Amino acid sequence: MLAERASPVAQEEDFFKWDEKKFGLGVHAMDLEHQKLISLMNQLYSLSKNKAPKPRLVMVLDQLTAYTIKHFDDEEKFMQSIAFPGFITHQQVHKSLLEKFGKHAKSFKEGSDLVVPNEFFTFLKVWLQAHIMGLDRKYSEHAK
Repeated sequence: MLAERASPVAQEEDFFKWDEKKFGLGVHAMDLEHQKLISLMNQLYSLSKNKAPKPRLVMVLDQLTAYTIKHFDDEEKFMQSIAFPGFITHQQVHKSLLEKFGKHAKSFKEGSDLVVPNEFFTFLKVWLQAHIMGLDRKYSEHAK
């Protein structure tokens, strides 16, 4: 199953491709979690693109939601462990992202769409790219 794929190797049809040079933070646990998030995003994208049944899409969306919450929690614990001075701001960004994520997820679950809207995938990609390359890079620099 794609969601369990640990390898960062991208498939041709992937929505989001992991690039170690671009996204690698040098914090192994967080890099692995980012790869898992990308894998779940790619699985949801592939299923939606191939018009999988809505219950299957909702199941993977729920997995992505749960893993995003876990990742943010793990990341916040890591930032606290290194006494990262930008922790509070980063935590507030996480809260805002989860609210936006939740609105997209709820809209799809409760709506009549049979595929996940492109706006949600755009949100996911912009969020993860900007978050890793911006905010996450700051705590990784602090950890060194």
